Amino acid sequence: MSVVFVDSSGWIALLSRDDRRHPAAVARYRELAAAGARLVTNNYVTDETATRLRYGLGLAAALDFRRMCRAAEVRGRLRIAWVDEPSEAEAWRILEQYADVRLSLTDAAGAATARAARASEIFGCDRDFEALGFSVVPGPG
Repeated sequence: MSVVFVDSSGWIALLSRDDRRHPAAVARYRELAAAGARLVTNNYVTDETATRLRYGLGLAAALDFRRMCRAAEVRGRLRIAWVDEPSEAEAWRILEQYADVRLSLTDAAGAATARAARASEIFGCDRDFEALGFSVVPGPG
């Protein structure tokens, strides 16, 4: 079973019908579900996603995201890893190591989580993760 890290750009593309990557995100998400892929994200990503949904689509969208995550966790399809002190330290190390890549701390923490989970790909739309050696699907488009 493959493990796939879900970035906030992937969640946003999946949940926002107005996002230009929405059709590709829905198609890839369905493929992952059919293949039984195990999804992993972290609390920094859920925070960023809920915030962007709240400000872009409204509170109902952010609350729907929370319900979707909880349902996926109950079904065993999603694990939300918590960024603790050692993982945050690793995220800062990644920022320093890839100083030429415009990463946010959330992206660096995502990369640390993806590496720790041995993720085979990033479900997202940010090219930044490619610079770290990850395959990004559906990708920037």
